[in-house]
Amino acid sequence: MTTKPKAPATNVRPTAPTKTLQVIESPEINRHPSPRLGTAAEVRMEMARLYREARTGQMEVSDATKLAYLLTQLATLMRIDDLEQRTAALERILKSEVKR
Repeated sequence: MTTKPKAPATNVRPTAPTKTLQVIESPEINRHPSPRLGTAAEVRMEMARLYREARTGQMEVSDATKLAYLLTQLATLMRIDDLEQRTAALERILKSEVKR
């Protein structure tokens, strides 16, 4: 009985076949201009617009939910930024009072 010699071990992995990309033509999307989101009131108005569009079927609820989440995060960051600025202002006032 003869045995076949074993092939040397290699660290080469076979590569997966690649798929060709397919270009999909899509109609132009009617996008709203970028909303102003500099204040909490503007963020609130944008969230209300998203809500109305989702309720009336002008926007998918899942899309509105994702955008509302981002707006919530933005509002949270705005609140944190405001608190940081107010705290820094109070600290400056306290330091100037201690120096007197």
